[in-house]
Amino acid sequence: MREDMVRVLDQRDILVKENEKLQQQLEEERQKVSALEKKLQQEQLLSKSGA
Repeated sequence: MREDMVRVLDQRDILVKENEKLQQQLEEERQKVSALEKKLQQEQLLSKSGA
């Protein structure tokens, strides 16, 4: 029984670390999208102004 608990806790630790890594990757991707949206918006403004 005790070994099962240790295994479950080890698995939980692995999943928590993986989740944190995925959350970080998601945040990085959101920042990339935000930067691309700003760039696109600026290009649209430039094209509308006839530049």
